[in-house]
Amino acid sequence: MVDGGTNTPPQVRTATATATVSYTYVVNYTVTDGGAGYTAAPAVTITGNGSGATATATVSGGAVTAINVGNTGSGYTGTTTVTVAAPPAATSSTSYVSYWSHDATSNAGSEPTGHVTLPVTKGLYSVLLGDATLAGMGTIPATLFANPDVRLRIWFNDGTHGFQLMTPDQRIAAVGYAMVAGSVPDGSITTAKIAAGAIGSAQLALGVFPGPQNVAGAAQTATANTNYVVTGSSTATFTLPPSANVGDVVQISGGGAGWIIGSDWTPRASSQSWTGIASSADGTKLAATGGDQIYTSTDSGVSWTARATSQYWSCIASSSDGTKLAAGVSSRQIYTSSDSGVTWTARASSQYWSCIASSSDGTKLAAGTYGEQIYTSSDSGVTWTARATSQNWSCIASSSDGTKLAGALSVLGGSQIYTSTDSGVTWTARASIQNWRGIASSSDGTKLAAIAVGMMSGGGQIYTSTDSGETWTTVSSSQQWKGIASSADGTKLAATVEDGQIYVGTNQLFSAGSQGTMASFQYTGSGRWVRMVQAP
Repeated sequence: MVDGGTNTPPQVRTATATATVSYTYVVNYTVTDGGAGYTAAPAVTITGNGSGATATATVSGGAVTAINVGNTGSGYTGTTTVTVAAPPAATSSTSYVSYWSHDATSNAGSEPTGHVTLPVTKGLYSVLLGDATLAGMGTIPATLFANPDVRLRIWFNDGTHGFQLMTPDQRIAAVGYAMVAGSVPDGSITTAKIAAGAIGSAQLALGVFPGPQNVAGAAQTATANTNYVVTGSSTATFTLPPSANVGDVVQISGGGAGWIIGSDWTPRASSQSWTGIASSADGTKLAATGGDQIYTSTDSGVSWTARATSQYWSCIASSSDGTKLAAGVSSRQIYTSSDSGVTWTARASSQYWSCIASSSDGTKLAAGTYGEQIYTSSDSGVTWTARATSQNWSCIASSSDGTKLAGALSVLGGSQIYTSTDSGVTWTARASIQNWRGIASSSDGTKLAAIAVGMMSGGGQIYTSTDSGETWTTVSSSQQWKGIASSADGTKLAATVEDGQIYVGTNQLFSAGSQGTMASFQYTGSGRWVRMVQAP
């Protein structure tokens, strides 16, 4: 058995020499570099302003060791050049290490001196390597497989042609290395042999955690596979790790005042009767309707500029770069802008427009009405086509290409969220029945964010989905949320609060527990944690 071999590049180099001229005759040569890779004496050429000089080379050990004067020539007065022909082209060589042979005679991958006789049937034979019961076969030590690359080399003699090397060498796979695993002494694997993060909840018995870790304080940063017990008198807000191994778990119990896991939502703008909101692809450019005007922001909501005339603007949508806007006026028309809201053009007929969404380039629009249908446009709002059935549509969202839509109804008792993958021609019910008020979509339509409010009070929460609406996770505390917008990747959210402020946040999990409440959260990949359902 040998290693995979080490490739040695060819060693070839052209020799160089100088000539000594005396009284116009070439009388001597000095080798300045003997070169390498010569297998025979190379030709030597003398050039200059004289003529007739000749020389021969002497080679030893692959190098030119001397240049011998043949004919001195004559008339050489200027620069005289000696040119030695290059050595022949050479190929690289491969060297091997012999780890084991049946009779321990192989060296550097060479053929062993002895052999093992085996029966051959129809060209097939088999042998158990290391079977000491076979004549001439030595045992294989387990230490052989401490080497990462071990290959089997075989010579075969059919009794007529002598021993022939069979190629290629065959790499030893798992079976040989199982010998090493089987011989590991008990208690010999230390923590130093285990990579950091290599053991997650999938490798632990169900419910196994390190001992409970008591924490007190308002802000806590959680570590994967840790059991926390809140002991302080104030509610502890936990931040889950941004990444972990899939299957890792964080467990929290409220031994004190309780706990919260949630994304940070930062208030922006002043309090107004905000309705709709829209976002650019990167989440930095926002447009919102409130207080009978449209407002735009280019710094993620830190500062705002009033746009458009005073009307009861009910909804707004934005292109991916934030320059093309579309907004609806309740009981009036839809308006579009191609200069970030500076100027506006009336579109569509007067209806009770309740919601609107836009493709990334602003050409494909989808708008919902109270008591009427959803309408779509593929020419930036110039013409419209009726879609879906007549309902009280409360919200709508669009993917970047305008083919994937998501919407919900405003009906007594609540409704489901509906999604479409054909620009609104057909619709599929998603999510549970709630009083859905606002919805937003990532550019590919897989990540959704929606607002569900209470039937009477209006207070509610924001939910997000990463599977096109199949499952949903709470990501905010309870407020009177009104409208919501999303960045292209679905990670940055902006939401309006009725008679309150605008907030910006993320799509991370939100959950809370009171004193004595315990919950476990599992990492599912791509920066996302979910609350685990407790077994009955």
